[in-house]
Amino acid sequence: MNNTNHLNRLKPATPAVLIPLYILATCATIYAEVPKTAVIHHVSDPGVRMLLGATDSGRAKPGQRMQQYKDAVGVPGSKTSLSRLSLRNQTDGQIGALVKAGPASITSVYTFPCKVSGSVLYGWRQHGGSCSNGLWVVPVGPELQGSKVPSSNTDTAIASKNLLKAQASTDLVKYYCSTVANSKIGQWITSAGLLSPDVACQEATQKCEASTGSKCVVASLGEWSVKDPDLVVSMQCASNKTTEILARTDRGNGSVIDKLLSELEQMSQAVRGINCVAGIYHPNELIVSPAKDELTLIQTNDIGGNVEINVLVGSVNIVSTAKPNGLKVQKGFRYRLRENTVTKITDCSSRLKSQPVQEFLNSDNWPQEVNNQLQGYRSDFCQSAERATPEPTITPFDPFGSFDPFRRRQPPRIPGRGD
Repeated sequence: MNNTNHLNRLKPATPAVLIPLYILATCATIYAEVPKTAVIHHVSDPGVRMLLGATDSGRAKPGQRMQQYKDAVGVPGSKTSLSRLSLRNQTDGQIGALVKAGPASITSVYTFPCKVSGSVLYGWRQHGGSCSNGLWVVPVGPELQGSKVPSSNTDTAIASKNLLKAQASTDLVKYYCSTVANSKIGQWITSAGLLSPDVACQEATQKCEASTGSKCVVASLGEWSVKDPDLVVSMQCASNKTTEILARTDRGNGSVIDKLLSELEQMSQAVRGINCVAGIYHPNELIVSPAKDELTLIQTNDIGGNVEINVLVGSVNIVSTAKPNGLKVQKGFRYRLRENTVTKITDCSSRLKSQPVQEFLNSDNWPQEVNNQLQGYRSDFCQSAERATPEPTITPFDPFGSFDPFRRRQPPRIPGRGD
C-alpha cells in the first residue's frame, strides 16, 4: 500500500515545490506523475557535483541515480561543463524526459524530481512524460551564480559548500504531497503541513489507496517556509466537461499557506474535482508543461535572475503569478518572466547547429530507446515560422462558478502585461 520507494529517506531542504498548472488532459484522464528515478549518463569534468539531499556532495559520475527528494546535479558556469540525465517514470519504467544542464556562463542545476535552474535543455511530452504536470523553473540562487569549475581540492570544497547552502534551510519548513489513483478516474488525496516529505507522501498514498482500492502514485510534492512573506497556493483539477485543467489560486505568507490549501481542497471536493493536485510557488518562479500530447523541447535560461523559456519543439503552457491561468507559447518563441512577454526566436537555425543542441540531439549520447524521440526533435525543431498564442485558445469550463470565495484574493493582474 506504500508507493514511496522512489522517495525513501527524503531529506528536507530549502522551500521548493512542484506544481502541475494548466496542463491538458483527456476525459480518459491523463494524470501526471513525478519520475521514479533520474539517471546520470554523462558528466564533463570534476566540477560537476552530485548533491544527495542536503547533507552530502561529491563529484557526479555516470550511472549514478537520483531517487530522493532534493537530490541534484550542479553544473558550474563554464564553456565546457555539462551533464546529461534521463528520467524514468513510476508506472511503466520508461524514459519520460531527457535533461541536459550546461554548458553556459551561469551555473545550471537539475533537482529531483522536477526542478531546474540556469541553462537546461528539457525534452518530454504530455502523456507518459516525467514531470508533464509541470517543470518548476527557478532563478539561479546567489550562492551558485558565481560558481566556476573548481581548480583545486579547496575550491571543490567551497563549491560543494555553496551548493549545499542553496539546499539547506534553518527556517521551519512544512511539506505537502498529492497522489492520484492510476486506475480510477478522479480519485486524489493531498496531505499538507507535515514535518517531512516522506511522511506527507506516505500519508497521502495510504489514504488514496485505502479509499480507492487501487495503486496510487505521487503527482506532486514540495515544501514551503512558514517565514516566507509571499507565496501562491493553488489547486488544479481536471474537468469531465473539457480537456483543460482548471486552476484556483490564493496568495499569502508562509504561516497561512496550509490553511489556504485546506480551503482550496475543501472547495475542490465540494465540486467533485477530478485528480486535483496541490502546488505552491514564489513570484519569481514559473511552471512549464507540454500544451499537447506531442514531443516538446525547451531551453531555459537565467538573465540576471530573470527566468527565460525558449520553446524549440512543440508548444507549452507557462504559469506564473502574472498568468495564474496559463500562457500558451508555440515553438519558435520565448517567454521572459519579469517582463511577462513573448518574443520571437530569430536564431532557430543557428541554435539548431549550436554545440549544446547538437550534443543533446546526438543519439550516441543516449540510450537506444529514445532514438525516435531524438529524431522527432530534429525534424520538428523551430524555424521561427509559428505565431505566439498570448492566451490559451480554449476557455476552461469553470466547475467552481460562483462558488469561488477565493476569486477576490487572487493575485492582481498587472496592467499592460499580457492583457
